[in-house]
Amino acid sequence: MNKDELTTNADTEQVAPPDAYTLLPAVLLDDEGYPTEEWLQYIKGYKPDESLPLLTFVKTVLIDGWYMSDWGFKLHKKYKGKHKLELHTGGWSGNEEIIAAIKSNMWLTHFKMRYVMWRTGGHHYFELSVV
Repeated sequence: MNKDELTTNADTEQVAPPDAYTLLPAVLLDDEGYPTEEWLQYIKGYKPDESLPLLTFVKTVLIDGWYMSDWGFKLHKKYKGKHKLELHTGGWSGNEEIIAAIKSNMWLTHFKMRYVMWRTGGHHYFELSVV
């Protein structure tokens, strides 16, 4: 039997990859406010696309996974197609873990969510390109 005889229709059909919402962990923060390992891995692997665009990710998902988001999460519209995101950790090591996960994702920090400034005390500033 040769290789061609072993190939079936199921082998050649392309399966659509799961969308970003499907892969989103059910629990972002544990009972003490620390990010779950699944949430950190999701951030590291997140690639903005049609299923979960960057601005939707920031406004609905990232804010939910940010401990003390009422104080430490600020999104400002700067000008056409640009937004400024301020993430303040408040000294919370869980938020610092999220920052590290964001910084390790080149799709975010190099292409869509440019890391523009860091200030002592856990103040991180990003510029989002959303067109």
